[in-house]
Amino acid sequence: MDAPPEREGRLMAFEEARKSLAALPAVNVERMRLERLQRLQNELQARDLGAMLLYDPVNVRYATDCRSMQIWTMHNSARYCLVPADGKAIMFDFLNSENLSDGLETIGETRPGTLWFSHAAGPRRASLIEKWADELASLIRERCGNNRIIIDRLDADGRSALERRGIDVGFGQDVIEQARRIKTVDEQKAQAHSALVCETALKNMHEQTEPGVSENELWATLVHVNAALGGDYIETRLVVSGTKTNPWLSEASERQIQAGELLGIDTDMVGPCGYNTDISRTWLCHPGKPSKEQKTLYKLSFEQIHHNMWLLRAGLSFREFSQRSWKVPERYSERDFGVLPHGIGMCNEYPVVPAPHLFNQAVYDGHFEENMTVSLESYIAEAGTKNGVKLEEMVRITATGTELVAAYPFEDELLAD
Repeated sequence: MDAPPEREGRLMAFEEARKSLAALPAVNVERMRLERLQRLQNELQARDLGAMLLYDPVNVRYATDCRSMQIWTMHNSARYCLVPADGKAIMFDFLNSENLSDGLETIGETRPGTLWFSHAAGPRRASLIEKWADELASLIRERCGNNRIIIDRLDADGRSALERRGIDVGFGQDVIEQARRIKTVDEQKAQAHSALVCETALKNMHEQTEPGVSENELWATLVHVNAALGGDYIETRLVVSGTKTNPWLSEASERQIQAGELLGIDTDMVGPCGYNTDISRTWLCHPGKPSKEQKTLYKLSFEQIHHNMWLLRAGLSFREFSQRSWKVPERYSERDFGVLPHGIGMCNEYPVVPAPHLFNQAVYDGHFEENMTVSLESYIAEAGTKNGVKLEEMVRITATGTELVAAYPFEDELLAD
């Protein structure tokens, strides 16, 4: 039986996207994961730390490239990994799941994990924590250069159990963020693959934007294209229309977009190889012509993005960037997004640079560096009105400025005089 014309068209579009992905420079996955592990271990060695214990699935994947049930393990502390300052990682996985580590040069051993989160452990939680701590403390003494370890997330009673066994436990998310801040050559290639998938999804969403289509349907297209082309998941549901574009951060619903309304999208798309393409676009639902207000908002947001992109360069301090950044006009300040650029890799990460009026509340300064990847944010809306425009660009910082990671076009009709 022949496929319906609509499905046949989608299959052809996917085939074209797969050809485009195949034409991109190939990611050397083995080299990428070994270099990421080495970056983390360099940070551990610089601080005279024996190891890092990882529970966050994004960190586990960064250090080892071993993944399973990433969304589920974000709220169930099931899979964990001990990364010594030298040598291969020890993975603690689900029972009979050793196969998940097969072929990964980053992992030297896989063991069944001890699960002591509440609904798995029930009344045995306390005894399972002791069992878990006994095994880890023994392993740290055996495999690590010292008993000083750091963690990314751990319940207080787990930390206490390790400390009672003579393990010096500190917080370590900042350490792995430092490792992740600079993208290797293969990470940059992986980001290009993810960006192409995201651009393909946005093109499909644009074509499907017509009166009567729901926000959920359009968000589902983003999910579908990403999954069909080898991506992982979408971190948010930020696909909204009409009056839901102001204020920002409403989620996709069954609301149906109408002609002449704006559709705002923040992709937050974790694509191939686990890399996040985080860009935002706003466009008009046709038939209809954009209003003066819609065009004004769009032009201001476009100006903010490009002014701030022009400022970015290696060596510039976060504080100086914030002070020189595009100033939001007073009438739109109540809806100011607050964040200018933020780091982006497998998820949002270091650094986050706030707007000038918020900078003194920030806890750190620093400098932009070559081969950091950041997403530049803009949201322009006036309180008490119905329209808002969200734009965001994702760039790599070079020695002389920036280059686009994702290159989805802007809306000429909203920029026109």
